[in-house]
Amino acid sequence: TEHHGSPLSDLLGGEDGGLVLAELRLAAAPAMAALSERDRRILHLRFFAELTQEQIAEQIGISQMHVSRLLSRTLAALREHLRDE
Repeated sequence: TEHHGSPLSDLLGGEDGGLVLAELRLAAAPAMAALSERDRRILHLRFFAELTQEQIAEQIGISQMHVSRLLSRTLAALREHLRDE
């Protein structure tokens, strides 16, 4: 099957995805600001540039496993912040 959406749009779904994404960006802004430059870059590369973990690892110069751990840790921190909001 053809794939037109991004991984993030797949999670958000349909027409309201853009609105939900905008609300999430506003809510997550303080948590994003607290992240390191590398963690913000990894999130951007994964969810907006839609690179694989392996591609991110090559660009940043770390192992794919390290990218996986950083993504897990960073997403957990963002979820915790959003839950507290």
